[in-house]
Amino acid sequence: MINSGKYSEYYWIEIVSDSYNMDSLILLFPEFIIDKYLSIVSFDSDSFVPTDDELQRGWVYEDEIAYFDKVTAFELSQNSLFDIYDQWLLFDTKQRFKSMDIFVNYSAFSIDLNESREMGTLKDTERFWNQIEKIKPQKFILNGDKLIFGTNNHMEFEKVKASCQQLLA
Repeated sequence: MINSGKYSEYYWIEIVSDSYNMDSLILLFPEFIIDKYLSIVSFDSDSFVPTDDELQRGWVYEDEIAYFDKVTAFELSQNSLFDIYDQWLLFDTKQRFKSMDIFVNYSAFSIDLNESREMGTLKDTERFWNQIEKIKPQKFILNGDKLIFGTNNHMEFEKVKASCQQLLA
């Protein structure tokens, strides 16, 4: 199942599929991540705490968020960076922020404000968008019950959407 839309300056897509996940997204579109500034808000439902080796390679850990400036192909190839219930923000320039809720842990979380659901889950979605608008990443990836990709670049959105449609056809 694919659901997509636009909110403010962000184009987004939600994918529910066993065959299209964060691995697929990274394998198909490493250029969306390489040379970007990565913030890992959630790794396997919790904080990503860099190892000593990772810290020596440039990782920084502040306020329960892990940062890597200018992601390299090597860093991206490390399977220890993502698992499931991961939440990433990507920036074109160095950014630090104090906090962000871990939305990826919410069961069946959706960023679609038009989706019919209970008021409580709609409030979670509104809070997500408020935090995204405050932090202003260029891209975000949530890998939980759904794979959610958002970007302020329409061409990137169209590439991801086309790859999903092709793979899931």
